[in-house]
Amino acid sequence: MSDILLRELSNADIDWMVTTGVRQQLSVETPLILPGDTLDVLYLLLEGQLAMSAPCSGREFAQLNRGDILGAGWLFSTEPVSVISAKSEAVVLSIPKAALLQKLKTDVSFASHFYRAIALIMSERIRHQFEAVSDRSELLRYRSGQMVKEALFVFGELHDSDMDWMLRTGKVERIAANDVLLHMGRPVDALYTVLDGQLTIATTDTPYDPFSGCTHVLSSQSQAFSPLAFISRGGLPGVISFLDFKPLPVRIYASRESKVLSIPRQQMVIKLQEDLSFAARFYRVIATQTAHLLASVTATECRSASAADSNNDPTFDDELDMEALQRASQGGKKFDWMLKRLRVEA
Repeated sequence: MSDILLRELSNADIDWMVTTGVRQQLSVETPLILPGDTLDVLYLLLEGQLAMSAPCSGREFAQLNRGDILGAGWLFSTEPVSVISAKSEAVVLSIPKAALLQKLKTDVSFASHFYRAIALIMSERIRHQFEAVSDRSELLRYRSGQMVKEALFVFGELHDSDMDWMLRTGKVERIAANDVLLHMGRPVDALYTVLDGQLTIATTDTPYDPFSGCTHVLSSQSQAFSPLAFISRGGLPGVISFLDFKPLPVRIYASRESKVLSIPRQQMVIKLQEDLSFAARFYRVIATQTAHLLASVTATECRSASAADSNNDPTFDDELDMEALQRASQGGKKFDWMLKRLRVEA
């Protein structure tokens, strides 16, 4: 993960984080984050290894390495569901919440770089969990009915001018029920936003092989995929691969007849390069949706590791704070306005 930060952040960004943060030493098995913790810092792992484990069984299901960012849930209204502790002697950099929020608010260049970097780090973690899980049938067994939260609130982050540009640049596409929007192993060449309907994220219980997945006769795979999560109105299907340019580790298809807004990758890339303010807002939206997907996938693996009864599954239906509720209201209004402009019935 360390190369992501070094690739995405500028020298000025790195200098600010180093001078603002406080180094903290961790001995082996020292817990850093516990389920439900209310954090007032962001952690950057500088040295050593951390382990993610299920709170009930204590069984480890993931490792975190140098360059990983943890404890960022307060930026995106998610809560920790696993135990994160030192697997070896480790050093973390603790960046105070108040200082980071102020920096993100006043430095648009830093905000753009930071949100893109954190989205890429979380995307890499999600991709690893999709690709490397040893028993996908076990992962699927503990899936929840709908693991991706309603996404409309993220539109509260965007300005009217952002929405207007998206409408002018994108086009509406219809997807028939059961039709595949994005195939496993294929690149994602457009940013999609779900306008109506519902899409399904599906995976297989066989090892992930992008070359085999993209060259295999697609119709013969239709029975090999099982639903893992669902994407509703306002969601951004394929956002992980759109962000990191890597082949998609899952299949995404329409659960029922759906409509999406499609913006070509090249036009989005040009916009992000030319308009830093838009980039900062856009990457925060991406990071928010990625954070919720990561929280859902992590909870699924945590349940699998604990072999807990589904009735006792941890959820993410925690109450939103007033600022988040305001964003949700604004986002809903902006999304409805976008639907009217596109003549899509709500």
